[in-house]
Amino acid sequence: MKSAVISIGNEILLGKTVNTNLAFLADGLAALGAPVVYNVVVNDDADDITRALEYCSSRYDIVITTGGLGPTHDDITKATIAKYFGKELVFQPHLWEYVQSLFAKRGVKAPEINRNQALVPQDFSVLENAMGTAPGLYYHHDGLNYFACAGVPIEMRYVFETHITEIIKKQFPKLHSLTQHTIHTFGISESALAERLDTSALPKGVEFAWLPQTGRVDLRLYGMDQEAVYQGAQDIIRQIPGYVWGLDEDTPSKVLGKLLSQRKMSISLAESCTGGLVAKMLSDEPGASDYLLGGVVSYHNDIKSSVLGVSKETLATDGAVSEQTVRQMVLGVKGLMDSDCAISVSGIAGPSGGSAEKPVGTVWFGFAYRDEVWTQKYILTGSRESIRHKAAEVAIITMIKRLISEDR
Repeated sequence: MKSAVISIGNEILLGKTVNTNLAFLADGLAALGAPVVYNVVVNDDADDITRALEYCSSRYDIVITTGGLGPTHDDITKATIAKYFGKELVFQPHLWEYVQSLFAKRGVKAPEINRNQALVPQDFSVLENAMGTAPGLYYHHDGLNYFACAGVPIEMRYVFETHITEIIKKQFPKLHSLTQHTIHTFGISESALAERLDTSALPKGVEFAWLPQTGRVDLRLYGMDQEAVYQGAQDIIRQIPGYVWGLDEDTPSKVLGKLLSQRKMSISLAESCTGGLVAKMLSDEPGASDYLLGGVVSYHNDIKSSVLGVSKETLATDGAVSEQTVRQMVLGVKGLMDSDCAISVSGIAGPSGGSAEKPVGTVWFGFAYRDEVWTQKYILTGSRESIRHKAAEVAIITMIKRLISEDR
């Protein structure tokens, strides 16, 4: 079972809109056992859309188009697909009434141009869209299952989750959903992982993929046999002890929060270059107040000194971005808040401020775990935003690895 996605819209080709719809559909269709094997992005042009339909309709079991179902002059998908399948556009009064009711809720009258959204190709099924005015469409013909969705992500997702998944399950009851496991690693490069891992012995039918992320590498295994995929994942994990911090839907903040909660431990933070980003990530998790006591954003050296107790001599001699400073920062915030664990971060996120000795991307970290204190230095790359994000994740994942090490 193979699927194709035709993404329609000039704004995608111009780089003004990121095609998140494709990622969502690819994930959802793979989970159903009908993976996307082809995608094309086309202009809001009838000839381009028609050529894409001709190519996909003769090759794939499921074809989904996104975009072009709105009421404006450049929304030509419905008219194009109606012509391609040899159907007339039929006005459906109940759809127009629905559109009018949505505008009425806002206290305004529906523009006449929105009547276009009540036009449906003959013999097509209407897929109700509770998130907007453009319903989805479905047409089954000669083994082809064709779906049209609005390009607005929240509307497309609603139609897919509410209608398309159920239709596919009904049309293809023997489909086996795809099983996936993602292994999150840290502290080792993709090339180093490649040298360590032997994927040749993975169970038959289990596929393996490398997914480099910002500052880390994810490993994904997938296949139709749930047990085989699970066993394959366990085999990979056994090959890289010490480098795995989470699985599947885990995030660094979720994993650290869970570990701290299980141990009934607390944590405090002292941040400079990350500007409170570590605290933000941890506090995003429900129940974070059980373990996150608080943090100090000591961006200015005066705050490092007056609040956290960093020696003015250290700041003058070694600088704010130094091993000595983050050590004193982490001890200062741990003592200030009387926490079990603490993290400190100080670095140069750029784009200016670097030197030959301390280039942009230099970040020092301080960690305290009970009576143990240690420091680490990283040279991170990327934009200012990227360096700050990487630094926050490094801080959290390093503490995760320390907590996990107690279980070994």
